[in-house]
Amino acid sequence: MKNYNLYKLLSVILLTVLSVLVTVQNASAAPEPTARRGAQIQVTFRNIPAEDKPNVDGSYIVSQANGCITLPYIEETPIKADGKTASQLERMIKNAYLDAKIYKHPIVSVQVASVDEINDINKRYVQVSGFVARKQNLPYRQGLTLIGAILDCGDITDYGSREIQVTRYNAKTGKTHTQTYDYFSARDRSLKLQPNDVIFVKPRGPFEGRPSELLP
Repeated sequence: MKNYNLYKLLSVILLTVLSVLVTVQNASAAPEPTARRGAQIQVTFRNIPAEDKPNVDGSYIVSQANGCITLPYIEETPIKADGKTASQLERMIKNAYLDAKIYKHPIVSVQVASVDEINDINKRYVQVSGFVARKQNLPYRQGLTLIGAILDCGDITDYGSREIQVTRYNAKTGKTHTQTYDYFSARDRSLKLQPNDVIFVKPRGPFEGRPSELLP
């Protein structure tokens, strides 16, 4: 009887070990999700100046046109996100800020959107990022203007420039075009936005002033 109980105990232990090994193997075999054009990724920084976190932390949409995301302070160096995993993007973003000598020891965390989130984003949105109070993706509505989108995001911050970039994708040519608008221009404020427009508020220059009244 003792031998039987010992054999039974060993069998249970063996089955448990095999079950754990199969679970671990299946988990390691599951492919890591990758960012796709039109997808949203969440970027969070640590070990950087506290006053900078609201400027760089946030959600970014991977461009439908070139598969890139544009981050504050390194606007001239878009990050190629399409097809990259979260861990790959973390290294790429960290290295981009190190190469630009913006931060010394940044820690970057990236979350890639799920399939459901991608489908939701692809409906009709306008992306607002850069130096605004709340970076977010606004559901597109007919008649949405540049100033309306910026105000929906809490307005530009004290660190935000009056120069606002709007990137628009042309489905006919398959190319994007970026144009800069003036926050204090009444004409520029009334710009009618289109679905999938990407608005980026640039950082304020050291000698950039604020006009006392709205310009034409």
